[in-house]
Amino acid sequence: MSDQVYKNFDEIDGEILRILAIDPRAPYSEIANKLAEAGYDMSGEGIRYRVQKLIDATMVFYLIDPEEIQWEIVRIFVRTTDEAGASEAAYEEISDMSFWHVTRSLGTYDIYAIGFEPSINEINRLVTEIRENEHVDEVWYGIVTDWRTDMEQYYSKPE
Repeated sequence: MSDQVYKNFDEIDGEILRILAIDPRAPYSEIANKLAEAGYDMSGEGIRYRVQKLIDATMVFYLIDPEEIQWEIVRIFVRTTDEAGASEAAYEEISDMSFWHVTRSLGTYDIYAIGFEPSINEINRLVTEIRENEHVDEVWYGIVTDWRTDMEQYYSKPE
């Protein structure tokens, strides 16, 4: 990511991301035509500038569809103990486990993690390992049975 934070994300950026999500190789001229259809008149150079800023401000990762490889998705919520440094220590330890997404947060839980494993037995092993962590107070988890992704919402600018 660039040193300069991309602070001015707007509707045009969201539209560019939607276009690129459908066709990552879309030429700037095609993006300009689609933006014009959406009511935004931009030059190819303006689009190139915005695309570069978006690339600098985004992270790229490839998600395997767990159903295609018959794995189970697990989402884990962890509340840590009240000891000083417990949240940081548990976060570091859980980050070293086989989760592909781990976050620390404020609220009803301290750590949230998403991962997938080849079997429910492996998920149970992970949950047990987390529960046995000295910095962990409680663990809630769910094995995902269905999901819906709305990229329109993801690429929309928050109100």
